[in-house]
Amino acid sequence: MRQWQDIKPNSILVYILLIIFALNSVAAYDSGLYRFEDADIMIPKLTQLISIVLLLTFYFVQKSNMATVFVTTFLLLFIGDAISVFQMGEISLKLTKVAYVCAYLLIVYVLYGQLKRLKFDGIISVYLILVLMLNTYFLYGLYTEVKENFIDDFNVLIYILHGVILLLMCFFAFAVYLNKETSQSITCLLMVFAFAFSDILGYICDLYVYYWMFELLERMLHLAALYLLFKYVYEHHTASHKEEKITLKEYFIPTTAALKEIKVYL
Repeated sequence: MRQWQDIKPNSILVYILLIIFALNSVAAYDSGLYRFEDADIMIPKLTQLISIVLLLTFYFVQKSNMATVFVTTFLLLFIGDAISVFQMGEISLKLTKVAYVCAYLLIVYVLYGQLKRLKFDGIISVYLILVLMLNTYFLYGLYTEVKENFIDDFNVLIYILHGVILLLMCFFAFAVYLNKETSQSITCLLMVFAFAFSDILGYICDLYVYYWMFELLERMLHLAALYLLFKYVYEHHTASHKEEKITLKEYFIPTTAALKEIKVYL
């Protein structure tokens, strides 16, 4: 009994998210065998909805407040997932996309606020231009492949707006990372890429070709992005937030000064 009491809240959150990942894996595999079973469609939608509630609950257990822009972002993501749970035909799909686009727009707003205070040298500017050009070409290529599958002009408009906002989100996050290279900037970059690739895989499955592994990866990336958003917001509001530079290796494999001083003899 004491072992359960010693488990930290963040550890419990990780265990719950792993269970949610497992449920989504089973649902995606079953939907690949029996396409469009109602139960298999509802599981990922409900788990996404539950994940946002869990993340907000764990946040407010540890912190008393959250910036309005982040509360609104979580609320829009929750509304988008909630609308998709109720089958209202084509209108529910459109409203879900609109909610996601608005949430991403708020993330772009936060990143732009950081970006306008930064200065870039020549090499970083070249990197950013190349990234912008490659992402633009990729989104345009995807659009040319799936444009014939759009039902009406509104869906085309949402796709274009969605693509532009994803492009700006990735561009701003990469720019902030290249300039700062802090733990929070890496978290933000991973979060943005997870959201972007999740949505791109969603479009591929809905409009181009369906494959259950693509659908599973889409769900996993979206859930991972929600967790990274939670981590980013928590770091933003905590006093332990540090601006010191770290590498990607140090981000994924945390170390300490004492561990670095240990000599290994081979």
